[in-house]
Amino acid sequence: MEYAIVLYFNKTMEDKINSLIYKIANETGNKYMVDNNIPPHITISLFKYDEEIDTIINIVENNISKFNKNKIGIASIGIFNPNVLFLSPIMNDYLIDLNKDISKIIKTNNNVLFDKNYMENQWIPHISLAVKLNKNELVNGIKTIMEYFEVIEIEVNRIGLAECNPYKNIKIWEI
Repeated sequence: MEYAIVLYFNKTMEDKINSLIYKIANETGNKYMVDNNIPPHITISLFKYDEEIDTIINIVENNISKFNKNKIGIASIGIFNPNVLFLSPIMNDYLIDLNKDISKIIKTNNNVLFDKNYMENQWIPHISLAVKLNKNELVNGIKTIMEYFEVIEIEVNRIGLAECNPYKNIKIWEI
């Protein structure tokens, strides 16, 4: 089973980003994010784990006090060609440390298999706005986001553990 450790945002920014997701979905016709109820988030760790997930929950829970709220800037948009459109956070020490520290905590369980794209020094933080796009949908999504994008600052206030494909929250911790 594939799981993600994700960052969630304060309600105001979550609503603002959700508004962008809905606008892009309506303009492109690609409603994957909306239909699957995928909330705005930044994945900081992605891994496969085929044992009892309570073990991972306990590992994170026992270390959650090490993490705190913080603000990050969103200053640009990006794409993973050809099928993902995203908001791009400004990389800072907070994000780098979260990625490194969460991986170190989870790595204490030897049965976790990390996705190489989310490993330290290989990870590109992003907030997906649309996924599984075809070329036309991507172009229309870019046109839409260009019309509505503005530089923003978001507050990270929760860390979650989610099951992937389909996306499902398992546990969310306030930080």
